[in-house]
Amino acid sequence: MKIKLLLVFFFCSFSQLSSADYILKIGEDAYEMFLDEEVLIEVDGKYLPVSLFQKDILTYQTDNFSFEYPKDYSPSKTDLGDGVYQSALITPLGSLVLIQEHLTSDPSGLIDLMIHELTKEEQEYGYRITSADTSITLSDGTYLEGKIVTSKYKGSDIDRIIYTYGVKDSGLLIVTQVDHESEPTGEELISGIIDSLKISMR
Repeated sequence: MKIKLLLVFFFCSFSQLSSADYILKIGEDAYEMFLDEEVLIEVDGKYLPVSLFQKDILTYQTDNFSFEYPKDYSPSKTDLGDGVYQSALITPLGSLVLIQEHLTSDPSGLIDLMIHELTKEEQEYGYRITSADTSITLSDGTYLEGKIVTSKYKGSDIDRIIYTYGVKDSGLLIVTQVDHESEPTGEELISGIIDSLKISMR
């Protein structure tokens, strides 16, 4: 079974633009607005102040899973072909959550192959890499098994966890990554996302 991985995600950040335009429609009237900016709108001869705000915690949802994430980031979805879709949330310093939806095959046997793809350059460079079995029960009661992989080198201490969820001829491949040396707060961010992860694929 072939594994698909969009390697470019390590170098991209998908931070939301706070200056994006929005349109507020009231009846037949439409008003252009910016986030966190107050405008005056005339209603029945009176001008009322109106503001548009974004919640601090947002929800990312597909047909097969959902999770919550801080508004400072924006998940990105990519079609990798052959019924595989990849959603990724990445910080500028490389902490990430990556979830692949496999719609035509069960990815449960791909953990070791994913580990190889993620660590092969580190192995060649001389990182000390260890792995161990792990498991987690999500907030919706879904039980996941996988492996935690640690890569250590001078000034780098990377933890990656790979989980799989399989049903008949489909499933999810879930990857998290935190470099504790370069981004000490990354673990809190990733834990919050995983703690809120709910799987609807059946």
